[in-house]
Amino acid sequence: MYARPIALAVASALALNMPTLAPRFTLETTGAVQLIAGGDEARYGVIGNEGSSMLTVSLGATGTGSALQLRIEGAGLPAEGRYPIRSSWEKDATAPAFHAFFAAGPANSPLGWFHGESGTVTITRAANGQLAGSFEIEALGFLTADTTEAEHWVTVKGSFKAQRDSTATTIATAR
Repeated sequence: MYARPIALAVASALALNMPTLAPRFTLETTGAVQLIAGGDEARYGVIGNEGSSMLTVSLGATGTGSALQLRIEGAGLPAEGRYPIRSSWEKDATAPAFHAFFAAGPANSPLGWFHGESGTVTITRAANGQLAGSFEIEALGFLTADTTEAEHWVTVKGSFKAQRDSTATTIATAR
């Protein structure tokens, strides 16, 4: 008779005590572009189907500042730990790696576009619809002031606390 109310009370207490992370990110760049950006637009989702799924972490994608996208193959959350940044999708890689894409400046007047060549992403939390970590990325690309020269380097450092975005999963599943 009391089992159901007690179970509900325990479940409610556990839910209230679960640590929640409000989505946010910060990043700072040095090198060819120097800027500081941040905000609460930090989401992740899985795109693709069972044969070729990819987890995408999106930081600042529709905001008025810079944006960073981190991708790793797979349909699940990466385990806590440190992952390398790779510049190519190596099929024979023995360990999972992230790929990074950085758009410097606002979408309506960008400063440049860069892709990660090396560095690391450190995952510190991957549970309960939340993904948190930090990154340090060496990225290569071009500035909008000189699109003929694609040898500009930036270092992108920062951290994120992202929440799951079911929109990406819904779109991928609808295909």
